Amino acid sequence: MSKAAGGTGLRGAGRLLGNLLIFIIISALGGIMVAGLSLPLVGSAGLAAKAASDHFEDLPSDFETPVLPQRSKILADDGSLIAYTWSDDLGGNRVVVPMSQISPSMPQALVAIEDVRFYQHGGIDIKGTIRALVHNSNGGNLQGGSTIAQQYVKNVLLLEAGTDKAKQQAAIADTFTRKVTELKYAVAVEKSLTKEQILERYLNLVYFGNGAYGVEAAAERYFSTTSAKLTVPQAALLAALVNSPSDYDPLQHPAAALARRNIVLQDMASPVLKYLTDAQVAAYQKTALGLKPTPPKHGCIVAQGSAAFFCNYVYQTFINDPDYGPTKAARIQMWNMGGLTIHTTMSAKDETAADAAISSHTYATDKVASALAMIQPGTGQIKAMAQSKPMGNNLGDTYLNLAGDPAHEGSGGYQAGSSFKIFVGLAALEDGHDPSQVMSVPSPMDDAGTRIAACPGNGTHSVLWTPDYHPSNDDGNPFTGPLDQAFWFSVNTYFLTLEEQTGLCHPAQIAQSMGVTFDNDSGDGRPLDQFPSFTLGTNLITPIEMAGAYATIAAQGTYCKPYVITAATDGAGRQLPAQHPNCRAVLDPNIANELTALLRGVLTQPGATASGLGLDRPAAGKTGTTTSSIATWFDGYTPQLATAVWTGFIRPDTLKGDYMGNMRVGGQYYYGQIFGATISAPIWHEAMTRALSGVPVQDFTAPHGFPPEPQ
Repeated sequence: MSKAAGGTGLRGAGRLLGNLLIFIIISALGGIMVAGLSLPLVGSAGLAAKAASDHFEDLPSDFETPVLPQRSKILADDGSLIAYTWSDDLGGNRVVVPMSQISPSMPQALVAIEDVRFYQHGGIDIKGTIRALVHNSNGGNLQGGSTIAQQYVKNVLLLEAGTDKAKQQAAIADTFTRKVTELKYAVAVEKSLTKEQILERYLNLVYFGNGAYGVEAAAERYFSTTSAKLTVPQAALLAALVNSPSDYDPLQHPAAALARRNIVLQDMASPVLKYLTDAQVAAYQKTALGLKPTPPKHGCIVAQGSAAFFCNYVYQTFINDPDYGPTKAARIQMWNMGGLTIHTTMSAKDETAADAAISSHTYATDKVASALAMIQPGTGQIKAMAQSKPMGNNLGDTYLNLAGDPAHEGSGGYQAGSSFKIFVGLAALEDGHDPSQVMSVPSPMDDAGTRIAACPGNGTHSVLWTPDYHPSNDDGNPFTGPLDQAFWFSVNTYFLTLEEQTGLCHPAQIAQSMGVTFDNDSGDGRPLDQFPSFTLGTNLITPIEMAGAYATIAAQGTYCKPYVITAATDGAGRQLPAQHPNCRAVLDPNIANELTALLRGVLTQPGATASGLGLDRPAAGKTGTTTSSIATWFDGYTPQLATAVWTGFIRPDTLKGDYMGNMRVGGQYYYGQIFGATISAPIWHEAMTRALSGVPVQDFTAPHGFPPEPQ
């Protein structure tokens, strides 16, 4: 008995609460909210009504439309898509479209099921609201009767709550305060926007379930189409989802979704609207849901092959560049809000060529890995980066960009081996060394006690050749010959001897001027270490750095900082800063051309380290192999493209005897030691051949005062 009495009391309080709210609404509409203050208040219900009244008066009379989180597009240099990115936390799977790109059936279906008197009221449907509240006063929740304008307001407030749980709850709570907020703002929306504008903004904002925000994303998610091409039944299904995306989820509850869709179709034929005839409704209701879902795929990880790493390189560039915001947090927030269109330097053709070349020589599950970077001489544009290990968590996967620096989630680099010999060669040429001069060098070489001049610190500085350092040539034999042959056959002790003549400072400064520094793809890292083995490439360098250095030679001595973003716009279409060629002359053009003439024989001369791996056009390059082949390289170029290829251990453990040899790589077993010409050079050859297919043949500029290599 007491329970029944208690229940009656609660229902009575609910009715009183409902009637008070009705009074508040009507008073607000009539502009006499102040009268609510003189209403005899009854307990907590009266206090709630007064609080709602006060809240109404405190609200601003306008309502600003927020910037909607959207997808961002990362594009290749030809405009093709690399990847979409968005923030799931912010509901960013959205593509904002104008009403002109939305099928007319979509707003019609929405009005039919959600707000049949949409075109008659001014933001508040008095009849519908009172009917709902009378029902609620008998024990129901404060819901129902909401106009499209009110729903729009609620969704905006929910959007503005972001990831704040308390604000999210306040935006949807069944309270007087929340309802009154919606009512006043709904009136403001109706005053400031046309009916079409309200529908357009609502359709771009509302959640349709399964990660799809806005009608464009929903059309793609459920039907693999665009909002402009939605049919009447498709539009009716999407309108059906607005009320409860989970309850009417067509992927999980197709029967419930079908029943709800058919209700929408029936409502579209109501006498008030007459969007459809009864005959059309009968025909449409017989059709199946016709789902053709497209799972949402976003983030750099879904990009094709190694383009995932290029995409992430773009992201890291964006969030680390002050041009895009005053703080890193602000730049991350801008990226997460989305709506960005980022045009990049990536050539889809070159990226495909690079991926194919690597995958044909090195597998993801191999003990070692391969990576390459392609850079356009004269601009610094990174045209491709690729690696044998895909992005991910599976066996053989990694999130480490093997071509880039730590600032772009890359490694700290790898020993460059003999590909570093170009810097001592350039220093010698700048010092006036005659490249045709014959020099005899021993193997092994023991210059213990010799001091090699290095960049001065506090006063004169030099580096001591220690007694335990006994470098030798790969074949173990002494060598006699000129500079070009020393490059062709990669004679270690020749360049060590030459280094003693040039000193260490000059080659290190040349390398730095060509963008080669520690842990930085842009040439802004700390200076290289200087020790006797400098010319043999014992500093850790990334493929992007080496590609940039060899691109400098291809550009006749002009170094250009590597970059990836060519244009960017935000969600409103405003231009954002972009990167541009940042180039400077660092070598005398003739010196650079002399080096090219010397390096061409590496690919063409019999017995040279990469003989037979040239292209069907003028090309030059240099192999590189470190002790135990921990890292092997081939870095080469034509006038139009420079590519650096690395193959080796990602994290070598010399204490465990890591040695690249007598092992299977890319499905092929290699007996003995693996050199730069074994895997890296063939990758370079294949990648360059594919990338330059169809590109006009261009010759190098011959140096003056020095004969080009014999043909």
